[in-house]
Amino acid sequence: MPDPRAADLRAPAVLAALADLGLGRIDVLDEVGSTNEHLTAAVTRQARGPRPDRPWTDLSLVLTGHQSAGRGRLDRVWTTEPGTALTFSVLLRPADGGGRPLPTQHFPWLTLLMASAVVDALEELAAAGARIKWPNDVLVDGRKVAGLLAGLVLDEQRPPAVVLGTGVNVAQEELPVATATSVRRATGREVGRAAVLPAVLGAFVPLYRQFCADPAAAVRPGGPLRARIGERMETLGRTVRAELPGGAAPVTGTATGLGEHGGLLVREAGGALREVTAGDVVHLRPAPDALGTD
Repeated sequence: MPDPRAADLRAPAVLAALADLGLGRIDVLDEVGSTNEHLTAAVTRQARGPRPDRPWTDLSLVLTGHQSAGRGRLDRVWTTEPGTALTFSVLLRPADGGGRPLPTQHFPWLTLLMASAVVDALEELAAAGARIKWPNDVLVDGRKVAGLLAGLVLDEQRPPAVVLGTGVNVAQEELPVATATSVRRATGREVGRAAVLPAVLGAFVPLYRQFCADPAAAVRPGGPLRARIGERMETLGRTVRAELPGGAAPVTGTATGLGEHGGLLVREAGGALREVTAGDVVHLRPAPDALGTD
């Protein structure tokens, strides 16, 4: 008997919608510990051995009916009930219009592009009012509804690739922490994973291709993608405290915008403008009293 945990994701209409996006290889798994770890291992095996008949090309996808050992930034564990969350990972081999690999300093934008796609998909399907919390969360009413995690895949014979994992809380009634929510809990709407998946990827793929065609133009100050992401960010305009590793002094101030490579620009009380990157920050927290405000 077929395993029901991924039956909705294997529906012909879903697979047809994904095929229309021009994705690479698509693997649908009933259950896996981590889609990111699975895809990274598969791509690494391909790099070390004979090329398979189904290569892991740009925009290849692994999705699962249930992720049993998912983790987020800083190795935080995230678990969900089977069938209630949408979990997938995409392999990205970003190259410009001339086929030249993009420099790795552009890669932080990829997470923000996917976060923007999640926001747009949830607005389309459920009028969720979702917003991006820099660097890798999506919130509804201040609670986390989705999280993203990117990792590099290194290959001596090819430029670095990115495995970008996304998890969306779709139908959970109970969440492991009070700071999380689901589409069902936040909006009261019954939205299925089979609708969320093509909506998210349908929003992401055009953004990704636009970004790759000319990344400098897309994310320059006033550029279309930087502006698009900024419009969807919860973080901008707020007073934040960026906690750094190794006992370094935190950066506290007003989040004013995004830097050239997707870092967060923070204006400190003395007027200095600091940029913090996702790789540097241990926690980014609201700091309502940091500048003497309510």
